Amino acid sequence: MKAKELIINKKRNVTLTAYIQKTGGEFSNIENRPAIIILPGGGYNFCSDREADPIAFVYLKAGFQTFILRYSVGEYKQWRNPLDDYEKAYKLICKNSSKWNIDTNRIAVIGFSAGGHLAGCTATISNCKPDAAILAYPVLNRKTADKYSEEAPDVVACVDKNTSPCFVFASRNDNTVPVENTIEFIDALNKNGVNFECHIYSDAPHGFSVADETVNSASLEMCSRTPNWTSDSVSWLKEVLKG
Repeated sequence: MKAKELIINKKRNVTLTAYIQKTGGEFSNIENRPAIIILPGGGYNFCSDREADPIAFVYLKAGFQTFILRYSVGEYKQWRNPLDDYEKAYKLICKNSSKWNIDTNRIAVIGFSAGGHLAGCTATISNCKPDAAILAYPVLNRKTADKYSEEAPDVVACVDKNTSPCFVFASRNDNTVPVENTIEFIDALNKNGVNFECHIYSDAPHGFSVADETVNSASLEMCSRTPNWTSDSVSWLKEVLKG
């Protein structure tokens, strides 16, 4: 595996970290791999490391070429900067698809919290829609989005029949991003006939990432099923991406 960091926007400190796995040779059964772009959370103020490499490891193990986009945050978070960053990263990945052995018909996105808002925007209003989107305890409705970024879109209102297939997970008692964001979003997906799967866990804190002791304190309480989102999302992606 090769790792490299690519600069998307130097002024705004936007970078794309690429983890590229081999194909051919010992992997003779694999010609091209699916890809996934990770959008960490952080309230559009920073990009969380807890929702970067630990997430990448999940999808690397599942055979994906994996990319972490550290998009515009802080003083540069004004809309449409983060979505522009994503679109530039997406186009860069497609441009290098032959070199990086990527199937451009199997490119997914995963975003957490504010990154989940950005992932929701990629699935609804982007000029570079992913083939599938995973939204983790996401910011999606108007009321919550207003707290994080001026002019940030109301993702729920943006859902239409052309929205990308979505896998959404959250916790019932999230006291940072209310679960209503997820409920309203999946209701909109359902009304528009969009393929989706949703898991709302009974008890977990906001920002639980992969939901194990590698990123969370052992004393942090959450229901035992919360870590299942990783394997469930991989299985869902394989079904949706037909690979």
